[in-house]
Amino acid sequence: MKLHSKFAILDVQHGRKALAKRMPRGSQHLAMDDRIPVTITGFISHRHGADDGVSIEFGVDVEKVEVHDK
Repeated sequence: MKLHSKFAILDVQHGRKALAKRMPRGSQHLAMDDRIPVTITGFISHRHGADDGVSIEFGVDVEKVEVHDK
């Protein structure tokens, strides 16, 4: 099976305050040079949303998040 996705949502518990301090206010994106590289390892575990004609959201149980240096 091949899957294609343009984004994922990460629920951060430990380290959330430090990460939030690096984010611009509101829903603005970080500048390209300031983005934080990560590798997320986990398992697709459930359907999270309905088909909107473009995509369906699925929940992922995260086993590990690795933050990388640039």
